[in-house]
Amino acid sequence: MSKFSKIVINLLLIVIAGAFLYFSFKPNEIETYQKNYFSFIDNIEWIKKLKDLNYFPLSERDLAYYNSKNIYVNYPQKSFRLSLQEIGISFDNRKKQLVNGNRFEEFQNNINKELSYLTETPSINLETNEFYALGRGSTIKLDSKDFLEKVSLTNLNSPAEIRIFPKFSENFIESENKIANQNLRLLITSKPLTLKAGRMEIPVSTNTLESFIESKTVNKKEILKINTSAIERFLVDLNSRNKFPTEVNYKASSTKLANHLLFRITEENPSKTFILPINGSYSIRPTLHQKFAEVNKSQQRTYLFENGELKKTLNISTGVTWETPTGTFKVLNKVPMTISYHNNWYMPWYLPLGTINGSYYFGFHEVPYHMDYNGMIYSRDPETIGSPATGGCIQVLKGQAKELFDWAEVGMPVYITE
Repeated sequence: MSKFSKIVINLLLIVIAGAFLYFSFKPNEIETYQKNYFSFIDNIEWIKKLKDLNYFPLSERDLAYYNSKNIYVNYPQKSFRLSLQEIGISFDNRKKQLVNGNRFEEFQNNINKELSYLTETPSINLETNEFYALGRGSTIKLDSKDFLEKVSLTNLNSPAEIRIFPKFSENFIESENKIANQNLRLLITSKPLTLKAGRMEIPVSTNTLESFIESKTVNKKEILKINTSAIERFLVDLNSRNKFPTEVNYKASSTKLANHLLFRITEENPSKTFILPINGSYSIRPTLHQKFAEVNKSQQRTYLFENGELKKTLNISTGVTWETPTGTFKVLNKVPMTISYHNNWYMPWYLPLGTINGSYYFGFHEVPYHMDYNGMIYSRDPETIGSPATGGCIQVLKGQAKELFDWAEVGMPVYITE
């Protein structure tokens, strides 16, 4: 590079630096060019470094950008989206954090008030399978020092959503913590559980469920955990004794069963059955037709294919009083609602496939329901999904049945395999 070229480049850099300083303090004087100019300046690496070293104060534009930022405050079982103004935090042009004491104290008090409900409810981590309850007489408070350290310009300087995971101080009585945890154990272990592997059902005892739970003590607090390794060992041993009719995916089974048991604590999972994930797959070539389905009775699954690919897999129930026949069938019609031949069971989203035991039709339908003479409605237990439960039809869960109904076409092939 010639001496003249170096001089020109240096002069150009000086002009750019001077322009940057000028517009840092007077950004409104040439508003027409401001947006494009700052976009150009922001991409010059050495100017970025100078800004990071605090050689330049923040421009009014940057200052407004940071002070108008929204952040997500995450704490156990909740997340809030707040602006820095609501929290009482702002920054000056020298990047110094300014805290409005009254507003930040109000924010802190609101957070602590929100956290008070956690002293009475369990904390559950579905990633680690850990859970605990602090028990009576406990308190949870925000660690304000840690929070202010995390709301820094370094953390805010990102185009992605800003998520703050602050620390919390927990005060509790050790004996009450243990009592509360014992109650959580009972919520998990006191309900019976039945495992389903294809067409096989296996009851699991209370003692076995108890063996899946382990505990540890951290800072005098007892924390419980569902041990997925213990579940996996149990399933392997269970298979050696009972021989599952399908190939069970032990890793997926242990993870999903742990979550299933943890949801018992929330009272959102009253289910007494758990379908073990299996490795079994379809047996029909996906490219056989543009759109078709395979019903695998041993797996109690239906595979839906479209354009040479597996579109979806459904857990289903086939016949128990009358065996669902195997063979090649096709969708004969699409009937939004029909009634069974016996006991007036209503079967929504019915897709008839063929006849069974002479002139009786069978096909896909949603979990059926029955209405008695008093107008009371009784639904077949959805937990029957995953094992034979019907009079020959193929039962599908609510929601999935409507999805299948909309997707299927009259004349579409359906293969039922053993």
